[in-house]
Amino acid sequence: MHHVRKIIITGVLFFCVCILGITANAATTPQSTEQLVENSSDVIRGKVISQISQWNETHTMIYTDVTIEITEILLGSIAEGATISVYIPGGVVNDTGLRVEHAPEFEDGEDVILFLTELDNLYSVTSWEMGKFRVENSNVVEKKLPVSAFITEIKAAKR
Repeated sequence: MHHVRKIIITGVLFFCVCILGITANAATTPQSTEQLVENSSDVIRGKVISQISQWNETHTMIYTDVTIEITEILLGSIAEGATISVYIPGGVVNDTGLRVEHAPEFEDGEDVILFLTELDNLYSVTSWEMGKFRVENSNVVEKKLPVSAFITEIKAAKR
């Protein structure tokens, strides 16, 4: 019975990944900073505090709840110093893992700039991996720009 259950879960997860893959194709089209700003409800800089992966209520999908401590509000109305949860498809629960192509990946302690989409107090990363930027040594890794220059670019795109 356990083997049959594992095959069914694997099949359901494969189906979910296929559907998410179709959705993710829209997230793989390159977007300018202006487009990311236009499609986002909030843009923040923050630190990854923790990550918890879990099954959804119907036990058909794994998602990861990434806790972010906000260090700077670039656009939007979230309070600086607040902690928010960002929901990412995929993760590992016990011995079952799900990796979703183009979903952003996080590391605890990571300094990030995130373009966020909010719906009913739930946050997701706008355009998945393209809406997440790592900050290392005062530089935005993916942009090869100083943080201050990228923040200026983000704020200019708001107009």
